[in-house]
Amino acid sequence: MAGPRDDLKARLLATFQVEAHEHLGVITAHLLTLDRGLPAAESREAVETIFREVHTLKGAARSVSLMDIEAICQALESTLSRVVRRHLTLDRTILDSLQEGIDRVARLLTGSASPGAHALMERSERAVAPADGKASEPFHATERHAEAPAVATTSGPPLPDTVRLPRVKLDALLLQAEELLIPKLVAGERVIEGKALAEALAGCRAALDRIRSAHGRQADLPADLASTLAAAEAQTRKLVGQLARDQRTIAAAVDGLLDEMRRIRMTPASTVLDLFPRMVRDLAREQGKDVEWVTRGADLELDRKVLEAMKEPLIHLVRNAIDHGIEPAEMRAAAGKRPEGRVAVTLALLEGNRIEIRVEDDGRGIDLDQVRAAATRARLVSSEQAQALTAVDALHLVFRSGLSTSPMITDVSGHGLGLAIVKEQVERLGGHIGMESQARSGTTVRMVLPATIATFRGLLVRAGGQPFLLPTDGIERAIRIGPDDMERVEGRETLRWNGRPLSICELTRLLGLPDTTNQPVPGNKRACVVVSAGEDRVGLLVEEIVGDREVLVKELRPPLVRVRNVAGAGLLGTGQMVLILRAADLVTSAREGPRPPRLSAEPEKPPRPAKVLVVDDSITTRTMEKNLLEAAGYQVRVAVDGIEGWTLLKSEEFDLVVSDVDMPRLDGFALTSRIRADRTLAELPIVLVTALESREDRERGIDVGANAYVVKSSFDQSSLLQIIRRLV
Repeated sequence: MAGPRDDLKARLLATFQVEAHEHLGVITAHLLTLDRGLPAAESREAVETIFREVHTLKGAARSVSLMDIEAICQALESTLSRVVRRHLTLDRTILDSLQEGIDRVARLLTGSASPGAHALMERSERAVAPADGKASEPFHATERHAEAPAVATTSGPPLPDTVRLPRVKLDALLLQAEELLIPKLVAGERVIEGKALAEALAGCRAALDRIRSAHGRQADLPADLASTLAAAEAQTRKLVGQLARDQRTIAAAVDGLLDEMRRIRMTPASTVLDLFPRMVRDLAREQGKDVEWVTRGADLELDRKVLEAMKEPLIHLVRNAIDHGIEPAEMRAAAGKRPEGRVAVTLALLEGNRIEIRVEDDGRGIDLDQVRAAATRARLVSSEQAQALTAVDALHLVFRSGLSTSPMITDVSGHGLGLAIVKEQVERLGGHIGMESQARSGTTVRMVLPATIATFRGLLVRAGGQPFLLPTDGIERAIRIGPDDMERVEGRETLRWNGRPLSICELTRLLGLPDTTNQPVPGNKRACVVVSAGEDRVGLLVEEIVGDREVLVKELRPPLVRVRNVAGAGLLGTGQMVLILRAADLVTSAREGPRPPRLSAEPEKPPRPAKVLVVDDSITTRTMEKNLLEAAGYQVRVAVDGIEGWTLLKSEEFDLVVSDVDMPRLDGFALTSRIRADRTLAELPIVLVTALESREDRERGIDVGANAYVVKSSFDQSSLLQIIRRLV
């Protein structure tokens, strides 16, 4: 039984065959032009092109262990190298030798018998060896034909079984194939409408029979009405049967085509994961850490759209694991760990056409007390709320935008955006993300994603007079409840469900839509969909549950890239666009209580602009930073060195300091130390902007108490403003 390695080797050989045929085509075309004669400059250009093609073909053959082809290419490359360096004059003898080598490569590709590569190398050497100042005699045609019949020039090598085409053409083809979902969905809707028409005719005929039974012959009805209705009903049911057969045929054809197209789009995960070893090595060296990089499931083939969408989130997670998770070697040794840390990415297929991506590290884990403190500093929760958070709720905070436990903002971490971006991208793809962390043992981030993102199945509901689609994965159950089933707990409507309190909300209220339902009548029951996200769940009251539907997904475009409660849009079989809702956002919105009303009608006074002190001995840098900050709405004072900056700090009140490091009289490190030692200035945020980018300098910045460390070589104005907004 063939294993994954055998499958991978077969795919590599198939890819090489396609590439080799392309190289041979280019080489043959240029050899023919050389044979017909060219001006000197064009001849040199053609020889150099052949030289490059042969060199590339040799390397490709070596990578798939086709040593005979590699040896032939080596012989041809040696000859061409001498021609390129003008140690050898190109003549018909050499051209014939080159063409013979290309013919032999073509026969090896097709499996035809061929003399060994060593024989060709010897013949090539004889063909180009100088004798009395002249090249040796050319191979005679009869001699070549006697040893190995050459492939006819008119036939050439057979066409390969595979073709290569530009990615943009493949994407256009896939897009056109996905659009065929629309007629498939429309056919399904027509079957539903036909069945509804047949039932309506059956109801009319039943009503007619009841009228005739009640009134007898006195009923003033046409005599043939009953037979007409019966015939219309029979004809409609026959038509519905034909529509159903057509719908099944269309569905089978479209689904089969899309399955094949998805297979074309499948790409090994290694195409993305192969980018990480160097990144991990460089980042680990920069931070003075020793990190082992491990991948599992890299040969798993996934939808290229999913892989491309997850590339940046994976980069965030891996960088986060190295920067926050893995400890320096001495700390690991003190904790009884091996000096080398480990970061692993695992991919696996799950049931239901879904995939799992796990990013694990064996670092220090997440300190929940630091998370609570960071959330309080970022004003995400109050100090009282932070202390009341459970371990699970505190861990969920790391996915909130603006939260970071890093002691300093650098170009790698501390911006509080990485995990928020990861969560947003996963949910945009219709997946969900979870995290587990053990103190001093490590952290695991688990992401579950759809294997393909062209279509989407969900529960179609109606609220506020509009249709919405709830993701099937986020639905636990659809129930019917009445006013008598609910009670108020802490000001919220609550239902006792499965032994636990379940918050009940109107979907229209969460979406900000007008409620079109009338006041609930005692005894009347309403449709309710129980939606879950992780361990949390909420009951959503809707006007109607229409049923399960498949839609063609249409991605949201800027500026609607991230809309709360909305994951995307889908096209129904009726041609109507419907919003696909995000379960996690709905649960979060339901948990948030209504905002307290303002007690005063007086307009709020706009806050005063933050005051920033810029300290730098370079007039160019001072002016640039001053103009940048003033354009962003800050009040700015400048100082030419640390001493002048310290004097201004003791005489005026500032909200933040932006300082250079290498300055006369008092450098940025010393200025930061003075500020931290002063009781009135100890909490003042400090951003160091410097050309010093070594790890030792960054660590010194952390030791003296800087909040952010920005390297001038990678300086970005928007990044600096973002850092300042976070700190002020």
